[in-house]
Amino acid sequence: MIAPLLAAGPAQAAAQAYPTRTVRLVIPFPPGGAADTFGRIVADKLGAGWKQSVLVENRPGAGGQIATEYVAKSAPDGYTLLLVTVGHAVNPSLYPRLRYDTERDFTPVAMLATLPSVLAVNAGVPANSLAELIALARQRDGKLTFASAGNASTSHIAGAQFASLAHINLMHVPYKGAPPALADLVGGQVDLMIDPVVSSLGYIKGGKLRALAVTSGKRLPALPDVPTMAEAGLPEYRFSPWFLVVAPAGVPADIVLQINRDLAAVQAMSDVRQRFATLGAEPAGGSPAEVGAFLHKEIERYAKMVRSGKLAVE
Repeated sequence: MIAPLLAAGPAQAAAQAYPTRTVRLVIPFPPGGAADTFGRIVADKLGAGWKQSVLVENRPGAGGQIATEYVAKSAPDGYTLLLVTVGHAVNPSLYPRLRYDTERDFTPVAMLATLPSVLAVNAGVPANSLAELIALARQRDGKLTFASAGNASTSHIAGAQFASLAHINLMHVPYKGAPPALADLVGGQVDLMIDPVVSSLGYIKGGKLRALAVTSGKRLPALPDVPTMAEAGLPEYRFSPWFLVVAPAGVPADIVLQINRDLAAVQAMSDVRQRFATLGAEPAGGSPAEVGAFLHKEIERYAKMVRSGKLAVE
């Protein structure tokens, strides 16, 4: 139960009245992807603990900008939250004319999870290992395609990093979300994709995609026979998408702290930890201030990548 975290303390007096109505958790991607999956897991648990509905609202488009601008302009009362991932840190550099400021217009709330990705190819790609895929990419210079869930999505960033570190040229094909990208990958319209395990696992288990490597530092329980990028010959590569919750700037600090603590309680639940583990994810924590510091560093890190030309809008 979440209730014990809401118990008494003068400093939490104002927060105890929250929430008194439906809370919206906005997802910048279509249903079915990793962000949507994690959002629905925590929304269900928060709603049960708060005894108020937590409505997951998908607002995809423009690399996350549509949902992000919407939340930035929402009332700073704690009733509209935004679940963001790596693209939130990339967009300020990738899109210089954003209609919001990624840091000033938002209040960091909590980190939910980190999630390794998997590099998978369709059955028609003649590569059974990472080394074979890299060799094929060099042979077909610029002709192999990698799909993504859209510009500035985790799969876009992961694919761009892979091409850069492997010294190969790949053609980026952005989609409007992970499900249509994976559908075309399975259908052979595109060659490869690096996507969070939660999105690709069913296709891999069903034999429709061939997993060549995972992006984590160690093998995943969900894919024990798939090597890490380091084991497969690319030791410099590591990419674990993160998922965190922000709110509009100006939300009262006591409400932010309550949501942070209640999300921590959700992440500690045994069934949630088991679900995360099944998806290959690891729960993440930290105070709102620590989340804000992490996000600031990520914005700076990806700004360097964009400036180098290794990441661009297609």
